[in-house]
Amino acid sequence: MKDLLGEALYNYEINQPQVEFIRHNENETYKIKDMLLNKQYVIRIHKSSEDFSLDIFKEDKHSIDYLTGEINILNCIRRNTKIGAQMPIKNKYGEFVTILKDGTPVTLLSWINGNTIDNIKLNNHILFKLGAMIGEFHQFSKAWSESKKISRYSYDKMLLKRMKCKLIGGLRLKAISNEQFEIIDDTINEISNTLDRLDLQKKSKGIVHSDLAKSNIIVSDNEEIIPIDFGLSGNSYYYMDLGSLFSHFNKPNQQSLILKGYKSIINEDVEIKYIEAFMVFQIILFISTHIENAYKIQWFNSAINRWSKEFFIPFLNNIRFIKNI
Repeated sequence: MKDLLGEALYNYEINQPQVEFIRHNENETYKIKDMLLNKQYVIRIHKSSEDFSLDIFKEDKHSIDYLTGEINILNCIRRNTKIGAQMPIKNKYGEFVTILKDGTPVTLLSWINGNTIDNIKLNNHILFKLGAMIGEFHQFSKAWSESKKISRYSYDKMLLKRMKCKLIGGLRLKAISNEQFEIIDDTINEISNTLDRLDLQKKSKGIVHSDLAKSNIIVSDNEEIIPIDFGLSGNSYYYMDLGSLFSHFNKPNQQSLILKGYKSIINEDVEIKYIEAFMVFQIILFISTHIENAYKIQWFNSAINRWSKEFFIPFLNNIRFIKNI
């Protein structure tokens, strides 16, 4: 991968690059500093790690069309909202996506100074602003007519079917038990019913981030809340992002403040039962994308039992598990 990084950097106007590895999941990601101009960037080599499979989406994750779609989302957010999203950077040849000799795509984005939200002390103001930021993003998405023309992932009933197939494979591998499979399978069926109900609502879906883990939310030096890593963004129901947030901010007071911030921008009813449905969707998507490597994850089986008890079974029985907000 070091050879790929060197080739990738050669395609950009970066002087005396200082390299810092960040992470490797669906992309290999580095922080790059131009030591001459004192500018900082994020470079992404779009080659998944062996432990991170996205074949469940059935699209070419790293195709130029899909990466161009992500670039278009970032550029449109920057043009049409106050959200300080990362700026895509063109290579020496005026292109946003660089293709290396072996066919690996590369993209370069601006660096945002600040800390991920898991590395700061949370307060009411930041949580409210987090909800408001997602509200602003969804407000933009609802009005963005071009979104239907871009190539991105779909978080829909077809994906639910693929998730089932992954779970059946996991059952054969003995990564999950028959009982665990039956609970998750029933839960997927109920999520599918929920999507049918949401389809009856106007403007219930559009472009979403879908991966709002704490590591993907930056609190900038001037306390702006900025989402990063739109690599898994795509078409889904707006509740997908609320479900993602509530999965990672699980205290009732945190959820209440996020929801207040969101509703300060989105003047619509927000139903807790739908947030719960997409929390469960997110958890099962995680299980599905990791089940083939479950033998490497010591806590995988016990986590499924906990998720079943705390989320799946209550969801199936129409018992609220998001409380006191």
